[in-house]
Amino acid sequence: MKKIPYGKIDYQKLIEENCYYVDKTMYLEKLENNDDTLIYLRPGRFGKSLFTSMMSYYYDVKNVDLFESLFKETYVYKHPTRGKNNYYILKFDFSGIESANQEEKELAIRFKKRVISGIVGFNNHYDTKIEINEEDNSSEIIDSFIRKFESLKLEHSLYIMIDEYDNFTNAILEGDANRFKSVVGNEGVIKAFYATIKEYIGLGKVGRFFATGICPITLNAMTTGFNIATDISTDIRFNSMIGLTHDEVKKLLNDVVEKKDRESIYNLMIENYDGYLFNKNSDENVFNATLVMYLLDYYERFKSIPEQILDNNIAFNYEKIGNLLELQNNTFYKETIEEMLSNELIKGVLKTKFDLSLELNEDDLKSLLYYFGYLTVTKDEYGGLLFKIPNQVMKELYGRYFIKKLKDEKIEIEVSSQREAIEEVVRTGKIEKLNKCVSEFMKKMSKRNFIDFNEKNLKFIYFMMLIDSGYYYTNDEYEVNNGYIDIYLRKKNENIPNNVIIELKYIKKKDYSEKILNSKIEEGRSQLEEYSKDERLGTPLKKYVVVFSEYECKKIIEV
Repeated sequence: MKKIPYGKIDYQKLIEENCYYVDKTMYLEKLENNDDTLIYLRPGRFGKSLFTSMMSYYYDVKNVDLFESLFKETYVYKHPTRGKNNYYILKFDFSGIESANQEEKELAIRFKKRVISGIVGFNNHYDTKIEINEEDNSSEIIDSFIRKFESLKLEHSLYIMIDEYDNFTNAILEGDANRFKSVVGNEGVIKAFYATIKEYIGLGKVGRFFATGICPITLNAMTTGFNIATDISTDIRFNSMIGLTHDEVKKLLNDVVEKKDRESIYNLMIENYDGYLFNKNSDENVFNATLVMYLLDYYERFKSIPEQILDNNIAFNYEKIGNLLELQNNTFYKETIEEMLSNELIKGVLKTKFDLSLELNEDDLKSLLYYFGYLTVTKDEYGGLLFKIPNQVMKELYGRYFIKKLKDEKIEIEVSSQREAIEEVVRTGKIEKLNKCVSEFMKKMSKRNFIDFNEKNLKFIYFMMLIDSGYYYTNDEYEVNNGYIDIYLRKKNENIPNNVIIELKYIKKKDYSEKILNSKIEEGRSQLEEYSKDERLGTPLKKYVVVFSEYECKKIIEV
């Protein structure tokens, strides 16, 4: 039986160790039919490193004898391209360069070490003896290497592959945009390095170039240094080149998961790992590949679902998203985050170019969140672009960040009361203490918060109270056959007596009357009766209508 390749990024080891490989080799011919110099951007942990590794084994002149053993079960084995085993591969890996609290000089040293490592690896692999002066800077080193490679008069040309071309510059960006500009812009070491590669591509001394990354800001900052690359990140033909499609996930589930568990695990993955779209006109959402493999690896070993569906080794840090949201000390990030949490779809323009010498605007911020994987795109009814939070994992991340900001503003959630409320829900399925918790929290909010307060805001407060319960998968706007449930608590194990669904209603203080209250109750009751017809919700199922007006819970009805 094949193994789940969780955490594996070396293609040869993956194949030799009899691991599952989701075939992406059909994209090689598409890449070759495009330009010779390509950039491909995707959020972290999507599978970029494995894809680049697969490319290096396929194109390497030294791997002719390995082609059958490495690729016999893939598309490209029966459809080889003209570039097969036709290049010397110079590969640089800039992932994992630590940049936190590092000065510009130290960052330059760390970058240069990776450049040297790539060249040393090349010499060892091909048994070449291209000497470089390690005292030179990064651009001088790559310049010397390419000139000496050219002097060897070899039959095949050079293919430069770079994994995470912008890794440490993006890490700087998340915390210190000024330091980023000093490293990448003007005479920065990164710009000079890529300017040298550009020169030799222009002279025809580099056959092909392919780089992965996360964000175009680094490319923008060094435009004059490397303005010949074609960014294929939003090209609809490459939407699913990295990440896993629904069909690919279903095939994995059929091979790995017992039949009785397939549907529930598939739905869990859709809620938490799916939802990414990189061209608004594509109809093929993709899953975060690393998280899918994490869950399947756990299931293969224990025949159950992990309690923590977000792998702690790659957990998205709300400090990280906070640094990004508050980049350049912009004054509008709070309004942006509130818009995202209150609306399923968010208007905006996807920026492909950024100028950090200017003030950040809201479209810049939304676009950065997209590139880092915290938002994705879709289209409106007229074909225009909209942003949205892709899945439940990302929604929870925003929730935790929001909680942190509330604490910064001295709006505390009473932890002991919150714990008691959750324990009551777990033991009995009742929500009276939970409603009281929400009410007490709302009393601490400023009166101005209630001017535009609505059911979506109320829903988010409940969601925020429940996301770290440990006992339930907490979903808001959960899609069922007959609509969307405001709050759905799905138990994590069978020892918990009930699943719970809550339909929330809100009446502005100036509009409140008994007639409107009763109308809201009946509306909610009717909705819950329809929702509960969906068998996926599980049993036993507790159903509640909750009506608030300002910070008062006016009515709780169990249906």
